[in-house]
Amino acid sequence: MRGDVIGFDPDTNTGAISGHDGNRYDFVMLDWHAPGRPRRGDLVDFQAVDHRATEIHLVEPHYVPAGFGQFYFSPYGRISRSQYWLRFMLPYFAISFVLQIAAEMVGENSAAHSAISGLLSLFGLVALWPSIAILVKRIHDRGKSGWTCLFLYIPVVLFSILVVAWLASAIVAAATGAVFAMPPLGALGAIVIVLGIVSVGVSLWFFIEFGCMRGTIGPNRYGPDPVR
Repeated sequence: MRGDVIGFDPDTNTGAISGHDGNRYDFVMLDWHAPGRPRRGDLVDFQAVDHRATEIHLVEPHYVPAGFGQFYFSPYGRISRSQYWLRFMLPYFAISFVLQIAAEMVGENSAAHSAISGLLSLFGLVALWPSIAILVKRIHDRGKSGWTCLFLYIPVVLFSILVVAWLASAIVAAATGAVFAMPPLGALGAIVIVLGIVSVGVSLWFFIEFGCMRGTIGPNRYGPDPVR
């Protein structure tokens, strides 16, 4: 029979299970056949003898929502789609949008504009590691290794570096007295275009799979299901 742990007292090493048949079953720690202690909400399989549970095996551990520090800074564990969008992406875009609007409203040449632009850059820098840690946990929820995020970051970073290098040739030419103009396509420009296309494709893949699709049902090697 299956049921959910409704309580466990470590002082007496006793607990109770709410069976899926609607009855309550008491148990002792000696009947617990799983690592660690029972926790409220754990899904278990057990043998019912009268109103006592024996041969208790953990089916799915209870998911404990991550606290502030663990959610934003730890790459371990899993998070659901709703946690990803509501606890990170929505606040991130909202703060960025407000700062952008504020910068435009104060005037481009004002000291306030410089201060707000600096604050926006600082915010992006501060949010860099949380964005990586949170994406890794979302990737874990899909049952994939967190190193999968490199498929996104490597082409995007290379694309950004090569765009700067490509445009730098035009800036250098202008500094020597030539008229500023976009540099010729050439081999570097072709690589930039290819990397740009790859970056867009990979970003679309990440948006669909890790932003829109449900994680693996039930526990996986990264932790319990965050939506059970």
